[in-house]
Amino acid sequence: MVRLLFPSGALLSCVIALSCANGGSPSRPGGAGQAGGGAGAGATAGTGDLGGAGNVGVPGGTAGSPTDAAAVDAPAGGGAGAPAAGAGGAGGAAAGASGSGGATGAGGTGAGGHGGGGGAGNWPPKGLTGMKSAGCGKSPVGANATMYTNHRIAIPACAACTVPNCPSDCVAPPFVPGGVNAQMAGNGETFIDREFTIEIPATYDPNVPLAVFYGADGCGPVPPLHGPGFSVPGENPYIRIGLQQVGSCFADGGLRCAPDIKNVAACVNGPEIPYFRTVQKWVEDNFCVDRASQFIGGGSSGAWEALLVGCAAADTMRGFYSLAGGLREHRWACDGPIAAFMIASDADTNNPVGPLTQLNVIEDTYGMIPARDEILTRNGCVGKSTAPFDPKYPSCVKYTGCPAAYPVVWCEFTGGSHDNPTFNNVNYLNPVAAFLTGLPPAP
Repeated sequence: MVRLLFPSGALLSCVIALSCANGGSPSRPGGAGQAGGGAGAGATAGTGDLGGAGNVGVPGGTAGSPTDAAAVDAPAGGGAGAPAAGAGGAGGAAAGASGSGGATGAGGTGAGGHGGGGGAGNWPPKGLTGMKSAGCGKSPVGANATMYTNHRIAIPACAACTVPNCPSDCVAPPFVPGGVNAQMAGNGETFIDREFTIEIPATYDPNVPLAVFYGADGCGPVPPLHGPGFSVPGENPYIRIGLQQVGSCFADGGLRCAPDIKNVAACVNGPEIPYFRTVQKWVEDNFCVDRASQFIGGGSSGAWEALLVGCAAADTMRGFYSLAGGLREHRWACDGPIAAFMIASDADTNNPVGPLTQLNVIEDTYGMIPARDEILTRNGCVGKSTAPFDPKYPSCVKYTGCPAAYPVVWCEFTGGSHDNPTFNNVNYLNPVAAFLTGLPPAP
């Protein structure tokens, strides 16, 4: 259920229908464009990547079929992508044709991702720039340019699933009300019933796809949220989303995710990725989004959230920025490279830079540097040589061995304080928006 609150005070309620097949996650509907593409090669075993070439098709076509041991998030339609046994999703069996509604790929059991096929799925891999979301052409109902509009959204609960192979578009049983890791906010919000806010720019045109900035704040604010979760200078020309935690912090991992730390293993299927993907799909379905230009960022707890999304939803994100934060040991698996702008302070004991010599059990982390190094590896960076990023920001370096499409900038303050971007009278958030929106097309 989403409640749309307008400036007049009128309240509009509508239901967001999302299905979650047992063991698999739902396909995205076909996007506007040319009819289905050529013969997409099947997904490589274990990768779950979209296979094959082909243009985005008009909705329609035959659903992808699951493999023997894979959770499938297969686009409908597309070329005849034959999957490898036990690999990600299967491609569509027929080219996408003009019509209404592509079928949903059925889910199998096990790990997986996006299936093969080059046709009508509208959940693109990286490299597809300028792609319009399903919301292009629609009137901007439920958002305006003068204030953040608050929404409450339902996230589907998963059927029984086996850790760590729960689908990412529904909330795993331990986090559903009554589960061992369930939480509830003072206003009744739970991991399957949460809030977010949205604001669009004054120049919003429903036919022109825009970048989206998702923001996540630090611990403290409790629902309802009436503004940005976190923002940086320069976000204003784009669609802005404020993410909202259920408790006092985001449940990205550690004690935030498992109030009884002995249950932290369940956090490999934690509630934040299903929440983010549900919000993201709502934004794409209702507003004109450039799906190749979506970013997330945050400070403190919000930085942990941004790092998690930049790990486990990297297949839909172009880049992220973080102020403090890190990446937990028990969390969703990372699914692709991502551009990164990271700010850390070596005096920050709440979010230690590290690497810690042993696991901080309560926070489930070895520090921020291991999170950075994981990104360097995931991005295919060679070595750890650096060069100055910009003389205006002397505490920042850029890793020289990274691909141009996936740069990593690391800003470490030799003093500073927790969750404070200003160091020696310089605000290190100032270059973030230009850095992200200026990225080259992903390959």
